[in-house]
Amino acid sequence: AAPPPADAAMRGRAPDLLAREVSRRRVLCLHGFRASADMLSLSLGPLTRSLAGTYDFTFVDAPTAASGPAEPGVPEGLLGYEWWGDPGGAYDTAWRPVYEHGFDVAMARLAALAAGGRG
Repeated sequence: AAPPPADAAMRGRAPDLLAREVSRRRVLCLHGFRASADMLSLSLGPLTRSLAGTYDFTFVDAPTAASGPAEPGVPEGLLGYEWWGDPGGAYDTAWRPVYEHGFDVAMARLAALAAGGRG
């Protein structure tokens, strides 16, 4: 016998629960060069709190520890990460696409996240 239609499985649930399940979206939040998931989460705090009922936000660190200085103005001692870049290069130029160091590792992390893994 064929399984019941998907909507049949949902009929016994409370309408507000069903609406939440249907309308809730997932947002993958990727920080910038030599930054971190924590830094981005703090920066986006007001936005994520205001949209918490509609969206699930996931903040992820890049797979490679920062190899050079962070953006000017970021306090020293904060851990940062790079998706790719020129190891040890200047902040203003090391992120440019011509430097592919770490790119394959970053893409593998993102593919794992897309597949439902933790990266």
